Amino acid sequence: MVASPDRKRLPRGDRNERPRVLIARFSAIGDCVMAAHAATAIRLRFPNAHLVWAVEPRCAEVLDTDRLLDEIVLFPRDEWKKQRSHPATWMDQMRRYLSLRRFRFDWALDLQGHSKTALCVRLSGAKRRLAVRPTDAFAKMLNPVSVRSRTPEHWVERHMALLNELGEFPTPERPLMPQLFDERGSVSVSGGRPLVTLSLASSSEAKRYPVEKWRLIARKLAQEGFEVVAVGGPGDPSLGLKGDTAQDLVGKTTLRQTMAAIQMSAVHVSADTGTGHIAAAYGVPVVSLFGPSNPDRFRPYTRHGVVLRNGTDPGEINPDDVLQAVATLHGTTTLSHR
Repeated sequence: MVASPDRKRLPRGDRNERPRVLIARFSAIGDCVMAAHAATAIRLRFPNAHLVWAVEPRCAEVLDTDRLLDEIVLFPRDEWKKQRSHPATWMDQMRRYLSLRRFRFDWALDLQGHSKTALCVRLSGAKRRLAVRPTDAFAKMLNPVSVRSRTPEHWVERHMALLNELGEFPTPERPLMPQLFDERGSVSVSGGRPLVTLSLASSSEAKRYPVEKWRLIARKLAQEGFEVVAVGGPGDPSLGLKGDTAQDLVGKTTLRQTMAAIQMSAVHVSADTGTGHIAAAYGVPVVSLFGPSNPDRFRPYTRHGVVLRNGTDPGEINPDDVLQAVATLHGTTTLSHR
């Protein structure tokens, strides 16, 4: 696996220019990873830029504050939602939005396009503001919307099209991501066999691949000599296998530890969810199981990936096709659950 570029070894860009840039992308995990391509492009061209990212706390762990970002500003929207009608909540929101003015931004980029991020960008006081899209009438009123970003299909390319309204920014193959040195040492994997991580999670029931088919895949991978580990957060589906077939770390690790397990994988297999984007960002080959979403727009942005889709129901994907995709990416012989 190729390591992400070290900030000290970045190519010589416009080193005498120090733009102060705000990126507003509050959520979700996979979307923040895709948006990190644009932030990386800025860092590569302007190594001395001051980059600030506005994000929700649950997504902040996927952002690199060592080489990519100078600061993260947290917007605790989950807490605000609990008391959304209380005046103190409104005051706290406005204080956080207006606090961004202290950075004196040159640019502010809304890479989400919702009212919440549109307001963040508008109140930042940036000299130039751009939004990738508006999702509602209020967001449309607040900031200029990029014309270029309406054309590309994939979200990474849409972000880059917006950024190129500010100058020439080549698209990085992968974004700068957290290096996870400590987390890699804390994840319990043997390291003696090629690791395949499985992520059963999905943001909705419609995107979910049946657990019984995940079990078929896990059993066959174990029989073929792979170490199989299921990953995910609290509330995500568990693999539910006993014995030596697979290790189930669902709900037992932090987000950073989950990312470390994915980073160490020979292949990652996931439903249409954020872990697929994490794998792609670390250069890990990834098999993605899609259903209702458009993979041309939302697939993991990588040349080392296979997208499987059989209509809008991911449950229609044959486990043999998943196993074949793993074999192809890993360079092994054909696998079958039969």
